[in-house]
Amino acid sequence: MKSHLGESDLLRPTNLTAVGTFAVGLLLWACGAFTFFSDHDVYPWYVKLLLLTAALGIALAARERPALAFGVMCALLAVDAVWGPSLPLWIAMSDIVFLCAVRGTHTVQRVVIAVCTILTLGLAVVGALAGGVRVGVLVGLIGIAFLLSPITYARAVTAARRASEAEKTAAVSRADAERIEAVSDERRRLSRDLHDTVAGHVSAIAILSEAVRGSDEPSAIVDSIRRNSLAALGELRTMIDVLAADGDERTTVRWASLEPLIAAADAVGSTVTVDGDLADLPHHVEAVLTRIAGEAIANATRHAPGHAVSVVVADLADLADRVRLTVRNEMPTEAPDAGAGRGVVNMRVRAESIGGRADAGPDGGHWVVTAEVPR
Repeated sequence: MKSHLGESDLLRPTNLTAVGTFAVGLLLWACGAFTFFSDHDVYPWYVKLLLLTAALGIALAARERPALAFGVMCALLAVDAVWGPSLPLWIAMSDIVFLCAVRGTHTVQRVVIAVCTILTLGLAVVGALAGGVRVGVLVGLIGIAFLLSPITYARAVTAARRASEAEKTAAVSRADAERIEAVSDERRRLSRDLHDTVAGHVSAIAILSEAVRGSDEPSAIVDSIRRNSLAALGELRTMIDVLAADGDERTTVRWASLEPLIAAADAVGSTVTVDGDLADLPHHVEAVLTRIAGEAIANATRHAPGHAVSVVVADLADLADRVRLTVRNEMPTEAPDAGAGRGVVNMRVRAESIGGRADAGPDGGHWVVTAEVPR
C-alpha cells in the first residue's frame, strides 16, 4: 500500500465523501434530476440503485487503488452515456479524479490529466456538432467543472501541503541548530569557568606545594594551600549546583573570591596590592572582572613568583560609563607567551560577553592585563 506523510490526513474523510456522494445521488433521484436531461430519464429504479451502489464501491476503492478506480469509472460513464448521462456518476468521477491527482503516481497523474483533457475537448466538440456552439460551450464547461477543476484543486492542495512540510522541516532544522549552538555555548562557558577558577586555585596549590619544601616557616604556606583547596572545592560545588538546577540560574563570583589567590601569591613572595573595588557595579560586571583579575593573579604567581602584583580598578576619565581593570606584575627573565594556553583568550571572551574588551602583553619590564567594560 502506498503511503505518504500528510496524505493520510488529507484523505482521512474519503469514505465519508463517498457516502456523501451516494446520499446526493439519492437526493437527485428523489428530485427527478438523476440525469442531465430530465426528459431522457429511462433508468428503472433498480438500475439507478445499482449505478449509485457501483459508484459508491468505486469511490471507496479509489483511496487504495486510484488508477483502477479511475479506469472502472471511465468505463461506467461510457456505458451510462448511452442512456444517461447520470449526474451522480459524474460527481463521483470528480472525487476520483481528485484522488488520482493527489495520491496517484506521476504516471497515473499524467494519464488522468491527459484523459480528462481529451474527454473535455471531445465532449465539447460532440456537443457543438450535435446541438450547436451554445451546447458545445455548455458541455465543455461541464467537463471543466467535473474533470479539470478537481485536478487544479488537487495541485493547489498538494503544493500547499508540500510548502507546509518544507516549513516544518526548516523549523526543525533551525531548532536543532539552535540547540547545538546552545549546547556548544554552554560547554565553552563551563570550560572557561573551570579554567579561570578551579585551574587557577589548583595551579596556586602546586606552586605553594613546591614552595613549602624549602620554607622554614611552612604554616602560612600550608594555610594558603588549604584556603585554595577549599576555594577550588567551593567553585566545583557551585558549578555542580548550576548544572543540577532546573532553571538557567547562574551563581556569580564576587570580588572577595580573589582572597585565596592573593594569599597564595603572597605566600611565594608576590606581594599583591589592590586599589579600588567593585562594590557599586552590577553583579555580572563584578563577576567578569573578578574572573579576569583572578586569572591574571594566578598567571603572575605561576610565571613570575616573587614579583610584586598590582590590581587597580578605576573609572575611565573620558568615559564615565566604563570601568577599567589593570593587573600589572614585573616580568621574569623569560616573558610568558601571550598566545599560550587559554587564559588570555578567556579574558577576552568574558569581557566581550558584556560589551567590553580585554588584552594582555608586555609593557616595558612589566606584564600588563587590561580590561575595559561598561558599568
